[in-house]
Amino acid sequence: MNEQVPHDNSLDNSLALKQEGYLFIKNRVDRYQSDVFQARLMLQNVICISGEEAAKLFYDPERFQRKDAVPKRVQRTLFGENGVQALDGDAHILRKRLFLSLMTPPQQKRLAELAREQWQASISKWEGAKKVVLFDEAKNILCRIACHWAGVPLQESEVKERADDFIAMVYAFGAIGRRHWKGKSARARAEKWIRKVIEDVRADKLKVDKGSALYAMAFHKQSCNEAI
Repeated sequence: MNEQVPHDNSLDNSLALKQEGYLFIKNRVDRYQSDVFQARLMLQNVICISGEEAAKLFYDPERFQRKDAVPKRVQRTLFGENGVQALDGDAHILRKRLFLSLMTPPQQKRLAELAREQWQASISKWEGAKKVVLFDEAKNILCRIACHWAGVPLQESEVKERADDFIAMVYAFGAIGRRHWKGKSARARAEKWIRKVIEDVRADKLKVDKGSALYAMAFHKQSCNEAI
């Protein structure tokens, strides 16, 4: 290893990664004043990188591949199997292009407006409450916003169930035991639900806006010759 690259002195950083989460790399980049450093995770030497040049390196298909990089237990909970995170080459480019096609300035503006409306509506409701658990309220609000923006029908009676499943998938990331199985069950329920929605759109049983994310997902074709 090049001596110019800082080496974190901890015997193993696994616990620190769990405690710090996404800030793990940033904290050490700031500490060592370097966009690259060496650490140990699960008793293995790893290289951590940050910054624009690191992003270019990480996305170089000649150096990295996504297939099989994410453990199956993570695919079966948070990411889903055959998701964009596990695709390479043209398949990845086409899927990513689909997502990016939905993030136009008008769509982003609409998403921001929906978020503002939902939070303001909730504030009015909270004013008369004796106690507000912000985390529980936030996951329900974000669930409403996401489904409304995407064009996915969601009854108010469904909100808590769907939001709980979404958060269970997030909590299952890297987990073992009960939390993993809870996330896996949540993934199965969510996929069954959205599969039925997609089928209804394709069968013309559910009318949706052609500019919506739901319509784009329902009729997307994974083919290198297919325009998106």
